[in-house]
Amino acid sequence: MKFLKLSIALLGCGLAPMLLAVSPIMSQEVLKPISPKFTPDPQVYSGTAGGDVPLASIASKANGQCQGFTQKAANHSLKVQKSFGFLALKVSGDQNLSLLVKGPDGNYCRSGKSAEVSGAWGEGDYSIWVGSTDGTRTSYRLTISETSQ
Repeated sequence: MKFLKLSIALLGCGLAPMLLAVSPIMSQEVLKPISPKFTPDPQVYSGTAGGDVPLASIASKANGQCQGFTQKAANHSLKVQKSFGFLALKVSGDQNLSLLVKGPDGNYCRSGKSAEVSGAWGEGDYSIWVGSTDGTRTSYRLTISETSQ
């Protein structure tokens, strides 16, 4: 019995550093797939921006400057089932935010109090990152609409 307690104690001590070393991983939210004339319009989501990864390191050859920091995994993924002549994806919060969208037609990055990527969107899968200027975790609101917001 003494040997069993010692084995369990040693096992616990061996696992403790591994458990402490694991950093929290923010999960990616899969957004509702959309096609023209989706309802309700706008689709509204929320999340937490920020992290320790420079957006510029994820953005490679983005249209627009990617400033700020985010997490490694995208905050959201979006499936566009049919092409849109116009679609607006906008992020807003209490501070300046950066929005990075990677999709089949390129990478787009915008920054500001209400950062927006809008225009014609092709069919396909899109990954969306939301960053904050200094990496600080902060709440945001993400809206997707077929009209100019």
